[in-house]
Amino acid sequence: MKKQFLYSILFFAIAISNVYGQKKSIDLNWQTDMAEAKKLATAQGKLILIYFTGSDWSKSSKMLNKDFFYTEKFQKIAAKNFILVRVNSPRRPDLISNLQKDKNLELKKKYGQKVIPTIVLTDAKGNSLGMLERYNYLHDTSKHYKLIEDVLKKKGD
Repeated sequence: MKKQFLYSILFFAIAISNVYGQKKSIDLNWQTDMAEAKKLATAQGKLILIYFTGSDWSKSSKMLNKDFFYTEKFQKIAAKNFILVRVNSPRRPDLISNLQKDKNLELKKKYGQKVIPTIVLTDAKGNSLGMLERYNYLHDTSKHYKLIEDVLKKKGD
């Protein structure tokens, strides 16, 4: 009887810690169509941030998501200044359509993307304003914020 009671308490404690230990999910409104992103950026007076990722295989992309994109700091900056475009290059063929693969390939060629993850910042017309490749295991996002800061400063001039 004591064992059963202890197991019940342990189960309850684990369940409670899982519920309260979860981070708030941040909903970033990612576009996958650059033409649509340009329209939105023009209409809203924003820049475009393009994120080249390998969602199902790139450890660096997964770390960058956690350390940068899914933070409250980035969410606030993005909501005010950017239309977000995700260009996914998954290994699993069922994750994106053939049409989307073709569109993504066009964007890779246009912006010279060769490394995953890569971030490209553009104006509303799609002209490149800055680019940052790679993400390392030091979990240092200062270069990412510096790129954004520099581009936003130029926009304000």
